[in-house]
Amino acid sequence: MTHASRRPPTYGDRYVDQVAVVTGASAGLGAQLCLDLARAGAIVIGLARNEERLDELRAKLQDASPPSQTVVCDVADTDALRAALAAVVTAHGRIDILVNNAAQDPGIRLAEITEADFRRTLDVNFFAPVAATLSVLPSMLARGAGIIVNVSSDGGRLPGPGPGAYPSSKAALSAFSESTSFRLRPRGVRIYVVYPAFMPTALGVGALQRGLRKPPRLMVRSVKSVSRTILAGIGGSSLEISASKLIDAAMVFRFLMPRLFARGRKYW
Repeated sequence: MTHASRRPPTYGDRYVDQVAVVTGASAGLGAQLCLDLARAGAIVIGLARNEERLDELRAKLQDASPPSQTVVCDVADTDALRAALAAVVTAHGRIDILVNNAAQDPGIRLAEITEADFRRTLDVNFFAPVAATLSVLPSMLARGAGIIVNVSSDGGRLPGPGPGAYPSSKAALSAFSESTSFRLRPRGVRIYVVYPAFMPTALGVGALQRGLRKPPRLMVRSVKSVSRTILAGIGGSSLEISASKLIDAAMVFRFLMPRLFARGRKYW
């Protein structure tokens, strides 16, 4: 492999000087997206709760993109989230790209999960992206340009056994993304919903430790590969950005043979 082939992709310079906000930025896919956007020339603002990890991320971001910053923010506090987004607009004049990536899984068994656990999961995984989207939309629509990326989950379209809080929240996010896209795309605002396959992040590993069966190898992706899939897909005409063709095929199988699919889904 040559030195040139190891360089991160530039994506045709489409991200140069773009102002991008990424939630859930302190680790996993969010941190990787921040780094890849900064290396592609974007001004990146990473939002998350963990200040220590954000400090580490900020130093790396500013090596590639000096104006980039990180902001401590719990996205479940939608007032704080809106204030953080407004501060970005004040500092940089606009938000070109919003990536709603922050997520949580309550990690509680069906026999023990409560309504409050469902509400907290929906607060982070659904209501926060909705609040952020509604916050940036007026200025995007006024400019006739903008990109919103909602990181969903394959569990949202192919839910497996469990209490259902996490896949329910992601299914809601997918429906919100698709529904709004019909109105927004003709006006220049492009919405994408991401299905990232299984990634060995803290969230993914935690699910395995709680009993989730290890997915087949063809359904596993690294955060680096998923980040690059997302950044390559932004700008395309398709609403969905999917990291695994095998999972896409499983969607077709489910439609064609629902009973057989349901029988097998109990075991993976």
